[in-house]
Amino acid sequence: MSITGIENTGSSSTGSAVSGTKLAENFDTFLTMLTVQLKNQDPLSPMDSTEFTNQLVQFSAVEQQIASNKNLENLISVTQTNTKAQAIAYIGHTIEVGGTMLPLQDGKASFSYTLPEEAKSITVTIKDASGKLVANLPAQTTAGRHEVEWDGRDSSGNVVEDGAYKIEIAATNGEGEAIQVGSTVYGRVTDVAADSTETLIAMGKVVSKVEDVLTVREKTASSAAN
Repeated sequence: MSITGIENTGSSSTGSAVSGTKLAENFDTFLTMLTVQLKNQDPLSPMDSTEFTNQLVQFSAVEQQIASNKNLENLISVTQTNTKAQAIAYIGHTIEVGGTMLPLQDGKASFSYTLPEEAKSITVTIKDASGKLVANLPAQTTAGRHEVEWDGRDSSGNVVEDGAYKIEIAATNGEGEAIQVGSTVYGRVTDVAADSTETLIAMGKVVSKVEDVLTVREKTASSAAN
């Protein structure tokens, strides 16, 4: 999967810019009408200025709100740019993200799982995209975090193709109750893509959001060569 590239799919006109244009048009219309009214008022019964004064105050309030919205849009734009730049810097690095989708890259994969309490029994299985069982992996039952390496072989010892696989972990305690197990996966970032709303990173065929990155490891010699 290739999602490389930074793409801006947003509109060329921001919400504050459009609002500002409409406000200017309405204000021009208001001034034209006010000028006509002032020219044609009865000198013996002049217009009450209260109404158009209130309208001027409303125009001023709306203008200030639009200015605030523009500043907020600029801040969001800067934040998105920084996020995209950060994501591009991840390319070639190994990252850790929370989840169960495991990238098998160059015949290797690694992940972690965390048991909040000691388990009486636990099974860790790897399945392919269609849900077919690929391999059963040995697992520890003690409470805490455990790191697991998979050599990319199925239960028969055959090497499987690189791609996206799913981890399934089932654990029970001494009372036979299911234990909630958290997991994270590791993968080398190969691609980055972004639009006006989010930035995505790919570890081979596994795609994640940049905000889901938990840790970043230094590039190794092999990843740098790739």
